[in-house]
Amino acid sequence: MTSLSKTTSRKGLRFLLVALTLLMTAGWVEGLREDELLCEETAARLADCCPDFDPSVLECSYVSGCGTTTFPAITIAESACIDDLSCSQLIGRGVCARAAKATQPTEHTDEDGTTTTEQRVEVCP
Repeated sequence: MTSLSKTTSRKGLRFLLVALTLLMTAGWVEGLREDELLCEETAARLADCCPDFDPSVLECSYVSGCGTTTFPAITIAESACIDDLSCSQLIGRGVCARAAKATQPTEHTDEDGTTTTEQRVEVCP
């Protein structure tokens, strides 16, 4: 991808996030959770800071049903951590590399009510 098309793509993603936030604030769009929105904003920040980071690799959706709940790949705490670091710190501390491999945390609830959570690597400890 050329530098120009990568910049255009990032601007488009930022515009989409701002527009979505405004629509949600106005009450026209419902159903997007805080963790989903923060994950999307964090994906845009990582795309700005991390060389070759593809924001589409981050799954930022929350899905619940049939005894399984899947959360966004970047948690609220990790979003705050990433927001607090400079671009050079994100790269130097390996946050960019971990984010590129981030998986969605998933909880499974058995019929007896026992809940198990799949382990995942923290992106921004």
